[in-house]
Amino acid sequence: MTLPPLAPGTRSYYLKLRDRASYEFALASAAVVVEANGGRVRRARLALGGVGTRPWRSREAERVLEGHPVDEHIFKQAAEAALHGAKPLHDNAFKVQLSKLCIARALHNVTTSA
Repeated sequence: MTLPPLAPGTRSYYLKLRDRASYEFALASAAVVVEANGGRVRRARLALGGVGTRPWRSREAERVLEGHPVDEHIFKQAAEAALHGAKPLHDNAFKVQLSKLCIARALHNVTTSA
């Protein structure tokens, strides 16, 4: 399958955070697609991995981003929205904060890369 090219002004980025002992499995990951125009997020798609039984899309984070300026504050708000209501288990509670950092970093990278 061949995917169509991204619309002008659209960029994508994938960030995978992992333990040094295991280079294959993500502790947390974020895949983001952002279309920005005039310093504002026109359209966003965000998916998380490594923190649940399967990857999932966060429409909550996408709603936070769309229509807002491209800045670190909104990235943190989107990360909070993506993990709102998370119910970690005892041994993986650290992944909630790690995922938030992963999302914010991925959004930063996708909007600042050339």
